[in-house]
Amino acid sequence: MVTLTLGAVTVNPIAEIEYCPVHVSFLFNDLTTEDMQRNLDWLDDEVVDIVNEKLGFSFRAYLVKIAGLNVLVDACNGNHKNRPTARWQHELDSSGFLDSLKAAGVAPEDINIVVCTHLHCDHVGWLTQLSEDRWVPTFANARHIFSGKEFDHYHERMRTQGSAAANHGAFEDSVLPVTESCRFELVQNDMVIVDSPQGTVRLVPSAGHSIDHVSVSIQSQGQEAIVCGDVVHHPIQLDMPLMPMRSDFDPALAAQSRQDLLNHCADSGAWLLAGHFCKYPFVSIRRHNGVFRIKNAASAGEKNGVD
Repeated sequence: MVTLTLGAVTVNPIAEIEYCPVHVSFLFNDLTTEDMQRNLDWLDDEVVDIVNEKLGFSFRAYLVKIAGLNVLVDACNGNHKNRPTARWQHELDSSGFLDSLKAAGVAPEDINIVVCTHLHCDHVGWLTQLSEDRWVPTFANARHIFSGKEFDHYHERMRTQGSAAANHGAFEDSVLPVTESCRFELVQNDMVIVDSPQGTVRLVPSAGHSIDHVSVSIQSQGQEAIVCGDVVHHPIQLDMPLMPMRSDFDPALAAQSRQDLLNHCADSGAWLLAGHFCKYPFVSIRRHNGVFRIKNAASAGEKNGVD
């Protein structure tokens, strides 16, 4: 398993589905064949399949090992969820997520903290598992951290519009069971999660894709990585940072958050950890003709750590 080392901190990608092709329309309403063609000099045909109008995609969380703590950022789709309106995860039955945790040397009961960048259904699914017809927390010993504004928004949607309106039912079957039986905190979007001599983990406001989306900054010994959630969905947005994803809550705000994040990573050298970038769990980026390109990348297939 590829590992990113940041000073005294390590980060492992926790892949539920490392590679799946999705139709362009699954992600973008505005991406043209000409846009795809223009980027074939730096994106291969697994990432951009212009013939079939497909884009490479992944569903991935991240495990941060810091100061003796195991911090999980995001929780992918989950198994056995009834999602008729989210067909990609409907009744999914995959061992990928738990296998990836095991490969990183961690069992669900070893997770100390769970942080969700936002509460969309493909970022909260593994918070619960089905046990005798009940949804029970997967990480029973963990402290769960959610944006208070995000939680209240979806709680109200479920109350007024029904379960399906709150992220395809994910709020009811993946979030509420955690709040009923585990430690959880509803927090501001700039909270420091871990503050230790070894390093820090903190939330960074990055709203737009959802009402109070956050990124997660990991810093140690002058090095930084940012788990960006859904601020960036696909590498082609490095070339088109203003292009919205089709389900952005506020497209203009999402574009501003994306531009701010990419500028920060290009200027500071911070690693970008984008859970939906197929093949490349860790990338650094550079400026290129007013937009951005991948400068360095760690492949999911690499066995050695990244310095």
